Parts: sequence; C-alpha cells; structure tokens
Amino acid sequence: MIEAERNVRTARLTDRQALAELSRRVHASQDSHRRSLGVPAPSSETSTITLSALMPSWLPLRTPSVHLVAEVDGEIVGSCRAIEEPHRDDWVITELDAADGPMAAEIRWSLLGALVEEGTKHDVGRFHAACADVRENLELFGQAGFTAYAQEEIWWRAPEAVRGARGWLRSLVSRDGRARRDGSGTDLAELQSAGAPDAWHLFDLWSHATPPAIARIEAYNAADWEGVGNEAIVPRSALNPILHFGEVNAWFMPWEQRAGAFAQHGTCKGGPHYLRFLVRDGLDGATLLRSVLAKMGVEAVGAGILSPVRTYESAGARAADAVGFEPIGRVTMLVREVRAQVRQPAMMPVTTR
Repeated sequence: MIEAERNVRTARLTDRQALAELSRRVHASQDSHRRSLGVPAPSSETSTITLSALMPSWLPLRTPSVHLVAEVDGEIVGSCRAIEEPHRDDWVITELDAADGPMAAEIRWSLLGALVEEGTKHDVGRFHAACADVRENLELFGQAGFTAYAQEEIWWRAPEAVRGARGWLRSLVSRDGRARRDGSGTDLAELQSAGAPDAWHLFDLWSHATPPAIARIEAYNAADWEGVGNEAIVPRSALNPILHFGEVNAWFMPWEQRAGAFAQHGTCKGGPHYLRFLVRDGLDGATLLRSVLAKMGVEAVGAGILSPVRTYESAGARAADAVGFEPIGRVTMLVREVRAQVRQPAMMPVTTR
C-alpha cells in the first residue's frame, strides 16, 4: 500500500478557492469546535451561534504574518495562520483547521509545529492562542509548549426587534438622540468617548480588574491603550483577532477622578457585533451596559452582540446576565513564551555607602 504524500507549505493566492471550501467543510462538521480557534464548543442548550456565523470567511482580519497549508496528494486538508500584534513582537494564532478525518489531529500538529518554527525565524517573542475548552485542543497546545493562563466565557445577546414604536432601544433614547432613563426609571450612566488622552486611566482600570499573574503575562502598559477608540487590539480577547470590524468605538464612565468602567464596540457587517467591557468592583455594571447598548444603537441590537468576559470578572458576568446576555461556551487563553521580554526598565536595588 502506497502512503499518501503529505507536506506543509506557505499558502498561495491560487489556494483561495480551496481554502474557502476547506473552511466551509470544517465549520459544517460535527466536531468543528475542535478544529477552530477563538470560539466556544457548542452545546445542546446553546445552539444559537454557529462557527460559520462567527467566521464567515477564510480571509483574516489583518494580513497574516504567516499562512500555512497542509497538503495530502496535492489536496489542501489543513490551514493555519497567525497575525502579528501591532506595537509588539507577539503573534496570535487565528486558525488551525483540518479536514474531518482520522488524520485531523496529526495534520493540526504538523501545522502548529511548522508555524512555531516559522515564528522563531522572525524573532517572535510570544505566541498567543484561544481555543474551545475541550480536551483535544488543550492536549495539542500543551504538547507544543503552550500554557493556559485564563478562561473567557462568551456571552451572546440575541438579535432584538427594534423598529417598532415600543422597541427596547427606543425607550432608552430620546428624540434628540440622548440617553434617558431606562424602563425602570433609573438614569443611564454618563459615558465619555475614550481616546489617547484617557490611556492611563484605562490602563489603571484594567490593572484593577486583572489578577497580577495574568497582567504580567499580557504585559500591557499605558501606551497600549491609546488606540482603543479606533482599533480593537487592546484589551485582548478570544474574539477580537478573528472578527471583521468595520468600525471600532470605545467609551468609559468616570468615577472619582478615575475610569470606573470601560466598553469597546466593534461593528461587524453581516454578522453579530462585538462588545468588550470592564467594570470596577462596586459599580453598577448593569446600568453601564444599558448605557452602552444605547450608544451602540439600533443596528447592533438588531444584529446580536457577542461579548467575551474573563471568568475572574464576576462583576462583568453579573452585568451581562442582567441585560439579557446568555453564556454560550467557554474558551481557554494560551501563551507560549519564545524568548524573555523586557517591556519596562528593571528596578535597581537601593544601595547605601
């Protein structure tokens, strides 16, 4: 019996049609959540979202730093790509797919190994990935030297009819477009647009909401927050590298000369919108989200909204539940350190004579 010829190579423009067909087959397969990244495993209770709704195209959000394909006897059976994070030397793995079949696990392993090898040639500092929280994924990445450091619950707010006179969003917005009291008579929060001048306050809020061990891994500084109003790179989530944003907006709620809460909205044409938010302990997260939904507008509420919430952000989970989101699955955040990174000057010991 002749063994099939297998090889891993760089993707070409002529592969576009074959890659689109591979993506379609992978998303339609029964075990698709085991071969796609950034999205939760579906369950019998939450079948609202499909992988094809989240990732309708094989085209990446940003140009991939590397895009590899696996071939068997000249047929493309696997695809793996990674993108470089702006302003740093990290790569984010956004796809690791293999066609359904007995060799799927081996194909994914070959692609992942080739991707890591390629990254070392480009002096990559770290690899990041997020995968559905299932055993096959965690074992695969663990064998490749990746470490799990956090988990995210993906929350989903189903599309809501907003055109009628009694539409939910219309009850929150006055005729002049300003937010007003909600249906219970509670005033909505005053939100301000977030931009570069607010970077330090947003960094302070993120530092408050993030455990120190995770903050050290993600290694943000205040300057990383300057672009939150026009790009959705920070704060990191499982979804922002794989969704196609047409526009990004961000707001924050002032609190005692600090940022009490923050929200980032990504518009996704033809699919659900994206919302990432942080809430300082002790603040009313539900009121914040009602205010944010009013800011996001009719299109977002009518399209449905995906919101990743870290499992240690208990205030955020309570807020999402209070305004009609439901959890649809959990993903694990992974990192592989390639080389030591120094992002801030080391502290020198004090000496005395």
